[in-house]
Amino acid sequence: MILHDDDLLKHPHTYNVSQLEENIMHLNKKIMLATQKLTSTFCVQYILDLDIDSGSEDSYIYDYDYILYFQKHLTYDELQKAYLDSHPSNVNKK
Repeated sequence: MILHDDDLLKHPHTYNVSQLEENIMHLNKKIMLATQKLTSTFCVQYILDLDIDSGSEDSYIYDYDYILYFQKHLTYDELQKAYLDSHPSNVNKK
């Protein structure tokens, strides 16, 4: 099934992480973050952007605080652990 942003908006908290991953190229980060229940690993892999110099206009938005604002079930520690697990060379980076 191909998902689009409209599907997420019409059906909040409906799609699981696997379905979102299969459709990641069709979906807007902000809409996923605001409408679906995501895991810390998913957020780190697909949404978190700590490199404010990446050139992306929105890179400053996708930090820990922004993610936690929408994903109330997650904690800072969970996000940081997921980040460190996926980026072991960046142990001292927040």
